[in-house]
Amino acid sequence: MAYELPPLPYPFNALEPHIDAKTMEVHHDKHHG
Repeated sequence: MAYELPPLPYPFNALEPHIDAKTMEVHHDKHHG
C-alpha cells in the first residue's frame, strides 16, 4: 500500500515571496510524491 500525500489546502503560490511556487511544487509533488 503506497502512501499518498494529501493535496495542500492552499495554492503553491500562497507563500510567495518567501517561498516561490516552483519550490513548493517540486517539494510537494516531486520530493514527497
